[in-house]
Parts: sequence; structure tokens; C-alpha cells
Amino acid sequence: MSKAVLTEAILRAALDALPTGIVIYDPEARLVYANPALWAQAGTGTAPLPPGTPRAEVVALLAGAGHYGTEEHGRRLQAALALDLSTPQHHVARNAAGRWHEMGSLPLPDGGAVGYSVDVTATRRSEAEAVDHAALLETILERLDTGVLVSDRANRIAFFNEAYRNLIGSHPDGVRRGMTRTQLFEHLRDAGELSDMPPEEMAGLDRIGERETRVVSRRRPDGSILWIRARPMAEGGVLTEVHDVTALRQAEQVAQDRAHLLDGVLAALPHGVCVYGPDRRVRLVNAAYQRIMVGAEVTVGELHEDIVKRRIAAGEYDEPARETLARLMHDFEDATPYERTRTRPNGSVVTVRSALLPDRGLVIVITDVTARAHAEAESGRRAATLQAMLDNQPDGVALFNAEGYLIAANALAGRMTGLGDAMRPGRHLLDLREEQIRAREFGLVDGEIQVFVAERGDQPLHKVGRYVRRRPDGSILEIRTDPTPDGGFIRTYRDVTEDRRTRAELEAARDAAEAASRAKSGFLATMTHELRTPLHAVIGFSEAIMEATRIETMRDHAQEVLTAGRQLLTLVEGLLEATRIEADALSLRGTVFDPAPTLRNAAIRARKLAKDGQISFCASIPESLPPLRADEQRFGQVLDALLSNAMKFTPEGGQVKLLARAPQGTSGTATLIEITDTGIGMAPEDIPRAFEAFTQLEGGLSRRYPGSGLGLYLARALAGAMRMTLSLDSTPGKGTTARLVLPPAEEMTA
Repeated sequence: MSKAVLTEAILRAALDALPTGIVIYDPEARLVYANPALWAQAGTGTAPLPPGTPRAEVVALLAGAGHYGTEEHGRRLQAALALDLSTPQHHVARNAAGRWHEMGSLPLPDGGAVGYSVDVTATRRSEAEAVDHAALLETILERLDTGVLVSDRANRIAFFNEAYRNLIGSHPDGVRRGMTRTQLFEHLRDAGELSDMPPEEMAGLDRIGERETRVVSRRRPDGSILWIRARPMAEGGVLTEVHDVTALRQAEQVAQDRAHLLDGVLAALPHGVCVYGPDRRVRLVNAAYQRIMVGAEVTVGELHEDIVKRRIAAGEYDEPARETLARLMHDFEDATPYERTRTRPNGSVVTVRSALLPDRGLVIVITDVTARAHAEAESGRRAATLQAMLDNQPDGVALFNAEGYLIAANALAGRMTGLGDAMRPGRHLLDLREEQIRAREFGLVDGEIQVFVAERGDQPLHKVGRYVRRRPDGSILEIRTDPTPDGGFIRTYRDVTEDRRTRAELEAARDAAEAASRAKSGFLATMTHELRTPLHAVIGFSEAIMEATRIETMRDHAQEVLTAGRQLLTLVEGLLEATRIEADALSLRGTVFDPAPTLRNAAIRARKLAKDGQISFCASIPESLPPLRADEQRFGQVLDALLSNAMKFTPEGGQVKLLARAPQGTSGTATLIEITDTGIGMAPEDIPRAFEAFTQLEGGLSRRYPGSGLGLYLARALAGAMRMTLSLDSTPGKGTTARLVLPPAEEMTA
């Protein structure tokens, strides 16, 4: 047998032993070879086609068997025939039997092509289970050695792991959730990672993977090589995977130098392949094998016995694996093919398959199933974490799926519902409700039970909302139902007995306070009315005494009584106004008038106050101002209160200014009135208190500034009732500015 024939026999035996479907076409698109795995994946009853069969017939057979998917036959056939075999192809499809296959093709140097089909059903199912569980726990599993980036429909980054940030060469703040892929690639370009990329490639970089899967490689400035795959997600957005394939590319280059055809076939496989000759030496090893077996790599020509001894010394194998290898080393030719899964010392999990070759050699196929094993283990850990979280919640929590079956619950939920240990996963909500009814948990008698069940029925079990019920022991529960992303629902049970008692006490205290406030307002209103009559008499008789007597001493005493009476009358009037405001009984007359004369009259009264207090006063009032709809007397009362307040808190030698600004331009603009003093001022945080009734910012018996504390309170209340805006700006030691904004008459009537 010639060396070429022997090599072909070895290659054919190796390909026949692979679980991956392989098909090879010549440059004329005729079938050269298809291994048994391909026909097996096509479905039961699919007969293999002989070499020389046109590719169209092969594709028609596979499409008819449903291998390319479950779409209409003609569409599947057209899509398969339309693939360009001169360029690499890759896609994933689900066949008619419900199994998933990762399929693709690679061009061969002679113009032909090799196609492959890998059954990834187990991986897809495992991934689906991991994703479902991750959605339930609202987490995303982190991959340790693969960079992952997920962008949403709006092209914004929704998730990335630390490996992705490290692999692409970004600084810690360079990639963040919420930024667009465009911003990410601009950041990488500014960081020098994409400096060698032409502008036309940069322009479409952020759209890669939106419509179809794209696989690209990129060399970073530090010389490392990244393998990047971007593919669209069913729910929209793009999933990008990044691997550091520097070592793999180097191994591929070496392999290509040895055997172009064989390397082209094996490099497309995700499985590691190592072929031993009858002399028990390594004849062929692909890059995937070296990558999966990192730390225990082999070299072409190395003796199998030496490899096994080296790996045993390094602790590579567990006891069952060593027994298998001992039998293999003892009788290489008659070794029984085997398949087993083991964990390597570095933590990766691999599935190892062996098959004998016709030339008495051996082929070893290794698949890295670490991701699947980790996903399964992580699912268990996540379930345990969820249960621990539930058990430590302050409320009772029960999680149901979309069909109403209990998934998880904490012990507190069992106690609060009266179900105890009966509230365990797998029980249906209706069954749990029946047990509660039998235990009289709802406090129902026989006749009421039928009404209770009829009102609720079997369907509206997971309506979103909350309700409150009383348990037989007198405690009060608040039950809340919230939906979960998978169509299920969460029920939380909270004991609100103490909250309800506290709320009742607070409501009783509030009612008592409101009653006291109403009594106070009634008392003040009555007293102010009763005080006004004798005060008017005191003031009237004081004026009469001043007019009738010529004795100076009597006149002075009468003047003092008159001044005190008027002061007391002002206080009484203020109290009466305050009670009217609190009772919402303030009476206002709305007329349209020019506010300028009222401002000038207020300025005249202020000049007298300024003269008595030895304060400089000036006023700047236009001849006329835009008409104002308000109560003119109340408007004057607001001005007097603001001017009096400014005079009271301005020391001798100080200054008070009254400024009215006419609006510029067209009508409809508010008029601004400013009253500025150089008095004692106040801190910004004290300004809200200054507008409170009966408030004096300077407390104690030694107050320097007398007054009832009603001036600013009444001014703001009256201004607000007339739809004016009153505000204060003040600085301690530098004075205060009161601003009164008057809306135009047409705005006030709108």
C-alpha cells in the first residue's frame, strides 16, 4: 500500500469516526466524500448518495429530509443552493426532528469546498436552560475566557463582561452600559486599537451582526489576535463574542504548512482531533486539540506511551481514566472505543471519544464542554442562592410559573398563609387555595366558600395588584402579586397588623389636631370681633379728649392712649385677617385700576415712617403702569406691610427704596415692584419661616423689633389671593429685597 493511499485511508477513517457531519465537493460541485455522521443527521431512512453526485441533488435530499430547517421545502432548497461556496459560510438551523445543527462551509485550495454540520442540540438546550434561569434571577452568566458584548435594538450596549473589556484593549471607563456601539468603536479608534482601519470600514463597523452572523479577525497593536463573531439575536440587537486566538492562529499556521487539505477540514471543527499511527506516535493533531488540552499539548511524532506517562505525572487523569489508558497502552490494536467526560486539572471539562483506524492506528476526538458544565453547575448554585435569598426576606415570598405551579417559596410564606410545609415546589395554586379553605384560613363558613370560589374562579389567579385580608388569629396580611418576565408571578405576604394600628392612631391624632385648630380659629375670630368695639371707643374718646382739652399733659396722655389703641386695633385686624385666611373666608373685590396711584399713596405713608425712624427713603414710580385687576384696598395693604417691614428692620441712617418697573414692549407683561432695604437681613434658610404666621426670627423676651409676626404672612396670603407673586432675597447684615410681581389684567381674567 502506497503512502498516499495509506494517508487517504487514515483520513477517511478519521472523518468516518467524527460525530460531525462532513461533506467534500470538487471544483465542479460534485460530491467527493460524505461521512456517515452527515447522513445520520439528515434523518432516519436517508440513503447515502455515491461520489460524483451533483451538489444540487445532495442539497435537495438534505432539504427534503428537513435538515436545513422547518420552513417550506422550496424555500429551504433555494436558500441552500444560493450559498456561495467560494467564501466561508456559517449558520445554525433546527431540522424537522427538532435538533439544532451548526452548519457551514470553507473553500478548499483546489477550488472545491468542504461543508460541516455539528449537532449542537445539547448545547443549545443547555444554553436555553441557563438563559431562562438567568432571566428568572435577572443575572447574566459571566464567561471567564471569552469576551461577550450585547447591544439592544437601539444599538446601545446592554451588557459586557470583564473579559471583553480586557480583550479589546479598553481602559476601565472606555466601555460602559448605555453607550452606543458607535461611541465604543470611536473610543477604540482614539485609543489606537483601530488606527489601521480604513475610514470606509469604520463607517459600517457599528452595524456588523445586525442582519447576519459575521466572523472577523483583528490583530491588536500589541500583536495579539482576536477572533470576533457578531450575530443577530432573535429579540433584536447583536451578540458579539471575542476570543484571544493568538496561540491558535500560530498553531494553525504550523498545521497548514504540514497538510493544507487536512488542516482546512479540521480547522473548521470546534473539536480537538489527535490521530495516532500504528506505531503509536502522533501523526496529526489540530489546533483545537492543543487549545482544549492547554498545558498537556502533544507534538507530531511523540509516542503515545510518553504522552500518557507525562500527563499522569502531571496529575492530568483521574483513576478511571488511568485504568482506561493502561489497557490502551497494553493492547493498542484491540483497544475498545470509548466515550467519557472528565474534568481537567485547570478546571475545564472535556468529552473524550476514541475510535480505531483501519491501519491499526487510533483517533482521539476531544470536545470542550466547559461552558455547558459550568452552566449546569451555575444553575444549581443560582437555585441555592435564590432559596437563601428567599429565606432571608422580611416578607413571605412565593414564586409561581405561568401555569400556576409553585417554583420556590420561603418558610415565612408557609407560616403566613397557614400552609406550613405544604407550601412546597410543584404544588398548584388552586390546590394550595383548597387547603387554605379547608383550614378556615379565610374565615369562611360553608355557604361563603362557594361564593368565594365562584367569584375568583380558576383563571384570574395571577392578576397584578394587592389586597388585604384578616387571618383567623387576628393579624392582617397585605398580599401583593407582581408579574415575572416568563409569564409567571410573584406573591409577597406582609404582616401589616402593626402598621394598621399605627395608622389608626395617627389618623385619630390628626383629627384631634384639626379639631383643635378649628377651635383656635373660632376663638380668635370671636375675640377679635369682641375687642374691636371697645377699641373703637378707646380711640374715639382719645381723639375727643385731645380736641376738647387744652392741658398739655392731658393731650400727651390722650395721644399715647390713641397710639396704643390704634396699635392694638391693627393687631386685632391682623388676627381677624389671619382667621379668615385659615377659614378660607377671605373676601376680595376685583376691579381694574392703575396701580401707580396706590404705589404713590403707599410711598407717602412710608415717608412718615422713614422720617420717624431717621431712615432715608426714595421711590421710583412711573406716571402710569399697566392696568391691574385686584382689590385696590388689599393691594395697598400688601404694600404697607412690605414697606413697614422694611422700615422696622432698617436701623437709623439706613435706606429703603421703592421701585416699580413698567413692562417693556407689548402689553401682557408682568409689572415688577421691588422694595429694598439695608437692614439686618436674614439667612436664606430663614426666609420660608418669615412667611409663617406669628413667627419672629428673633426670639426671647429681649427682642429688639416688636410686632405680631403677621405682616409678611398676611402680605403673601393677600398677594396670592390676587394671583400676585411675592418673594424675598436676603443676606444677613446686608438687607432684604421684596419682589412683588403683578400679572396684567388680561392674564388675571383668563
